[in-house]
Amino acid sequence: MLGLKGMKELWSRWKESRNAYQSLDRLLIVPDVSADLAERNRWLIELIYWLRRKGRSDVDIFVGDTSHPEHARLRSLLKVLEQRSDVKLQVAKLIRSVLRENDALSLLCDAGVATKPSFWGEISERIRNRLVPPPPNKPELAVLFALGFVGDHDASWVHDLDHELLASIHELVHFGEEVSESYQIFNDMAEAIHILISYIGSAGLSYSVRSRLRDVSGQHSPFYKLAKLAEEILRDQPRLQEHVYQAHLKDFKDVVDACYLACDDVYAHLDDNGVSIETVFQVETMRLRLARVELLLKTWLERGQASNYSYLAADLILTVQGHRSVKRLAEQSFALLSRKVVERSAETGDHYIADSRQDYVAMVKKSLGGGAVIAGTVYIKFLIASLGLVRFFENLLFSINYAGSFLLIQFANFTLATKQPAMTAPALAQLLDQSNTEEGLKHFVDRSMALMRSQAASIFGNLVMVIPVVILIQVAILFIMGNPSITPTKAQAIFQTVSPFSGALIFAAFTGFLLWLSSLVAGLVDNWFVLHSVQDVIRYNRRLNLVFGDIRAARWAQWWRDNISVVAANISLGFLLIYGPTFLGFLGIGMEIRHVTLSAGQFAAAATALGWKVFLMTGFWLGIIGFLLIGVVNVLVSFSLAFNMALRSRDLPLLDRRRLYAAVRDRLKTDFKSVLFPPR
Repeated sequence: MLGLKGMKELWSRWKESRNAYQSLDRLLIVPDVSADLAERNRWLIELIYWLRRKGRSDVDIFVGDTSHPEHARLRSLLKVLEQRSDVKLQVAKLIRSVLRENDALSLLCDAGVATKPSFWGEISERIRNRLVPPPPNKPELAVLFALGFVGDHDASWVHDLDHELLASIHELVHFGEEVSESYQIFNDMAEAIHILISYIGSAGLSYSVRSRLRDVSGQHSPFYKLAKLAEEILRDQPRLQEHVYQAHLKDFKDVVDACYLACDDVYAHLDDNGVSIETVFQVETMRLRLARVELLLKTWLERGQASNYSYLAADLILTVQGHRSVKRLAEQSFALLSRKVVERSAETGDHYIADSRQDYVAMVKKSLGGGAVIAGTVYIKFLIASLGLVRFFENLLFSINYAGSFLLIQFANFTLATKQPAMTAPALAQLLDQSNTEEGLKHFVDRSMALMRSQAASIFGNLVMVIPVVILIQVAILFIMGNPSITPTKAQAIFQTVSPFSGALIFAAFTGFLLWLSSLVAGLVDNWFVLHSVQDVIRYNRRLNLVFGDIRAARWAQWWRDNISVVAANISLGFLLIYGPTFLGFLGIGMEIRHVTLSAGQFAAAATALGWKVFLMTGFWLGIIGFLLIGVVNVLVSFSLAFNMALRSRDLPLLDRRRLYAAVRDRLKTDFKSVLFPPR
């Protein structure tokens, strides 16, 4: 029975096995060509691990190969084989048998390319492959690449193989070759090109692509012409000296370029008319297959160019490794959608940044209105809680209360503190394109200060209004009913919820995340609205036109187009604030909501219910500090998430990001008052 020491030893050996390798002496015991395919495949995999192994003690003598130790080890192996011709013949026969008995099309056609027709199908396939990798007895060269080339630098050292090494490898593969052992890789290349083109043509002529290329559909589509031209080129051996053949090659390359342009046109259409993840996935797969066709054709045509083989192998390694990554697939497919979400948020968020003193005063006035509405929201919440409803209906009414209040604030042109950062961050990120100049950087910092000032103004306005209004309502309830709306015990509990020494700041960060998430939902709903032409569906709805008339139906459709994102943002936020903690509670994670304005309103109601003695309570003073800190955390978290998403959508280098952060820090040190007060 294994003890603790034995378990530790096993765990240590398991970790070390990731990069373990066999000795060269053991590798020189080569399996016979009659051995199982799995055994021969495993020998090649172990050889690749030996070439890639860490440590340089055995290769320091090869001064010219210091950049790629794998090259030195390969030279060392070839030198040993030259001295032992019997082993060399065994290795050559093994390599030829592996090439013959493994399916090359799986590598040339499908390796590194999405094999499932849909995005979600491909995601599940990649997850399955990560959990259950293919076995080495599967007769596919793609499996050999997937199991052997797992190092980060494998593609690099294969790509950089020099002419001498490539010639030596070629000589090894064909050493002692008999007619029955020959393997014609060019036949597989030609067949792979035909298969890839059939995939490309099928995708390019599908409805999702064809409907976005009205000018080049049907027989005029470049995707339609690819197959016929490829057949002319690949019919026989390359005939590069013939003018007619050269003309076919030129036509084929022109059509491939036209296919790339068509892919760009699909992206442009998606950019203007809503982004479909499935269509983006389809187009990305097409582009990858087009690139594979170009590389295969170049290798097929220029057979005497040894470097083409190393370039092809390196590309296959890169794509096979990339195909393992679920993250990379998601990034490729969601990149355009995330940029559109950011751009839409930027359009909305630009209105929430107060640049001038006049804008600042207007922002404070709007936030005063928002604070007044939230005062009512607080008491409606107390009323719902006092009804003693079952949890389902209570949460539903809480959500409707929040969502209704947020919509009222929105359409009354008021402002709710901390709700804008998720919208204003993308607006700020739009300035990054000009931040490489001194003037652009200064403008970015100015807008950053204006944004911080706007958040300070909105929080100030909300608090200045919500606290006195809540107090007045509580006093009125006290005079009318004889008792406050909440009990002293409940009031004490509310003090505890906003204390900075409770979990208030963690809950505030979670609330900031939900604020950002609601802006993300708004962007996704807006994209869905545009993608499915819902505006036109409303505009031309027969019954709406009969009941309200053409003009009113058009206005109604335009209203929804202008407001769908804000409606989605406010409704989703209302439900997220209630059902977010509920869902996490179901998972056993205790999480609550702490929003600065809502918390301040509840705090004011609790303080009023306790009377004048509240000023003698430590919890009261801690609570004041607590809800102010809650506001800071709400803003920081929601803004940071939105700003980072905007940065990622623009692929800004890390060095440029640090330069921006440094510029903002310098302004805060030299002119901190600009965060609180507008310029004169």
